[in-house]
Amino acid sequence: MSERLRHLQRQQALLREHLAWIEAEIAREAPVTESSPTPHPPSDGVSPVVAGVPALAVALSAFPTSTPLTASSSVARAATADADSLIERYAATERQNPADIRRGCFIVFFAALLLVAVGVAAVWLIFYR
Repeated sequence: MSERLRHLQRQQALLREHLAWIEAEIAREAPVTESSPTPHPPSDGVSPVVAGVPALAVALSAFPTSTPLTASSSVARAATADADSLIERYAATERQNPADIRRGCFIVFFAALLLVAVGVAAVWLIFYR
């Protein structure tokens, strides 16, 4: 699996966890009643402008998520658990290997040493020869 794909999947898991937390907070602060309308994304994929709602929230409502914005707290907890498991799975692969770090430091050190040697050789050949 490529590094970029792992990074994107980790970011996706973090966003899902954050959305699940926001949904849980919304459910806790303003319980949903049966008579309240459920927001649905428009069928043409274009989000309407809603007064009092930031444009990002309106744009995000057009994308399908694992839980709707009006989710109950049990669904939000399940989404949080799912996000936590994804984060743990990808965080384990993201941990730094000390051998890789050491090898990278040596590569940078010798590259800098080579650059200085080339600079000294160039100065000697141009000015002192």
